Amino acid sequence: MQLKNCNTYFFILALAAISALAFLLFKPFLTAILMAVILAIVFRKPYKFFLKIVKNKKPAASALTCVLVLLVIILPVSMMLGLMANEASDTYKKVSAEENFYQNRVIAGLNYIKSLPFVQDMGIEKMLSQEELARSFKDASHNFLVFIQKAYQNVAGFIIWVFVMFFTLYYLLMEGKSIAKKIIFISPLRDAHEKVLLGKFISMARATLKGTIIIGIIQGTIGGITFAIVGVPSPVIWGVIMIILSIIPAIGSGLVWFPVGVAMFFMGNIWQGITILAVGLGIISIIDNFLRPKLVGMDTQMHPLLVFFATLGGIITFGLIGFIIGPIIMALFLALWEIYAVEFKRQLKSWNA
Repeated sequence: MQLKNCNTYFFILALAAISALAFLLFKPFLTAILMAVILAIVFRKPYKFFLKIVKNKKPAASALTCVLVLLVIILPVSMMLGLMANEASDTYKKVSAEENFYQNRVIAGLNYIKSLPFVQDMGIEKMLSQEELARSFKDASHNFLVFIQKAYQNVAGFIIWVFVMFFTLYYLLMEGKSIAKKIIFISPLRDAHEKVLLGKFISMARATLKGTIIIGIIQGTIGGITFAIVGVPSPVIWGVIMIILSIIPAIGSGLVWFPVGVAMFFMGNIWQGITILAVGLGIISIIDNFLRPKLVGMDTQMHPLLVFFATLGGIITFGLIGFIIGPIIMALFLALWEIYAVEFKRQLKSWNA
């Protein structure tokens, strides 16, 4: 018996096997590489600007662009995390220095909530037992300490991740176009379809990074300033948390300011609670609806439900960087199905007749 095209099958099998092994080599650095690709897209215009200044010397222009990324993104994030760590340390020292903190603050607040008429009418004061609260308080403290310990342990990994990202970014800025052309040439898809997919990837990456970060910084800053004005402890920490949570569409930063505003009412701080809720509902909550279309652009917008699942699913699957990866995957998914609908239009009509 004679096998036809045996050499072709063997080549495809060998290609698949080697490609799988190559993927394993790149797997530990995939998020860093993808972040470098996204930054290369976002900072393409600054790279071209530097290229003119240094008279078309690509290595110099790429190095200057990497320095710009460091100044614009990495250093501000590091400073913000440093302020957050210092504030957390100060808060912990104050709590540790205060005698009977749990009895004076937590239990006192719990008793006040239990005394509220509507809490008694609803019969939920029994649910607010001191035993359950003590257990929850202890668990939360333990989890916070574990989180801090893991954060310090992961510093070395983060440094390696940043190094890989910048190393990749340096070469992508210089050779990104030639790499994209090679991928398009190797791909069996039509050039028109490949251009559509590439355009979707570029527009969604640029729009998501630009829109999400700017909106998050604005919302977190407004929320942190509001908390500082009304006297909420650790406003920097809460502001950073709002910046991070703002990547979740529609409800993001509201997961912080709304409970804090309601808690202020429970604690008897009426004007503080009104201020937080007024700023949250009147300013923070409408920023996303007002700014996102202007920053992102209507042509790259997806249905809010798809954005929600893409962002949240991306974060769960890929970590924090998933807020960019998720929407990109969803945009490519929708683009591929649009291409399918166009290419198989006749068959679809006949099947649905």
